[in-house]
Amino acid sequence: MMAVMEKRRTLTLGLQNQSNLSIDDIRKNYNHERAWWNTIKPEMSGVEALSVPGPLRDIALRIYRPFNQNPSPTLLYLHGGGWVVGNLDTHDRVMRLLAKFSGATVVGIDYALSPEHKFPVAINETLAVIHWLETSGRKHDLDPSRLALGGDSAGANMAVAVTQLHHQRDPQAIQFLLLYYGAYGLRDSWSWQQYGNADYEFTREEKAFYLDSYLANPGDHTDSRFNVLNGDIDCLPQAFIAAAECDPLHDDSVALHEAMRKANRPAHLKAYPGVLHGFIHYSRLLDKATQALRDGARALTKALS
Repeated sequence: MMAVMEKRRTLTLGLQNQSNLSIDDIRKNYNHERAWWNTIKPEMSGVEALSVPGPLRDIALRIYRPFNQNPSPTLLYLHGGGWVVGNLDTHDRVMRLLAKFSGATVVGIDYALSPEHKFPVAINETLAVIHWLETSGRKHDLDPSRLALGGDSAGANMAVAVTQLHHQRDPQAIQFLLLYYGAYGLRDSWSWQQYGNADYEFTREEKAFYLDSYLANPGDHTDSRFNVLNGDIDCLPQAFIAAAECDPLHDDSVALHEAMRKANRPAHLKAYPGVLHGFIHYSRLLDKATQALRDGARALTKALS
């Protein structure tokens, strides 16, 4: 992890203090830093780019098809980045490895970012993609009958929220959740007190920036479409919940797992020691990143095989 942190420092364009940067510069810095981690691309049987109609605009998708897995389950993947940064390119290697390890067809969603498109636009776009998958997915060899939602960080938050919302219209449609170090609604926690500082590369100031960018008003903090712990836990399908030990959001994963356990919902929590928030990006240097992706892929395969 220390080697990853040192490598990241060499990739930040010298723009380490976000407080004085514009949104465009923050995204430029993030994209530049992530590019190195995505340079080595695991081969796929095919990669297809397309767009589908959304409530406000067309939504770009990228379909990753693994080798020798047809027909295969479908994983809709929502990238992390605090709802402000990130795209299909910054998470390209993550999605390729999940497809390779699981045999599932992975569909990355390039949802609308904040602050240009505030809560709940990205959630509504994801629901629109699910509707497209159910009505038109088979035309693209996508199986909507074996459907999983996944994501990391902000994307994991959205995956749970979307599952809770979609359950109201079509119970049992989403059969598995693949969740990496998500924010699920805790306002404060022991892990925030322990790891919410610059030494662990995730500060309270950064948290406030992302939430202020994403949420439209103070009441959104308790909205179950954001604070998913306030939502319907009873409806959630089986889940693989991955947490990073040295992460302010560690206790969010613990809280979601405990809530699912109390609701008698099948969920497996695995915490990866010695790693920071965002660690699954760093599989070029970090073995635990590859391990976490393999673990999640294995759980997905078992659930939807």
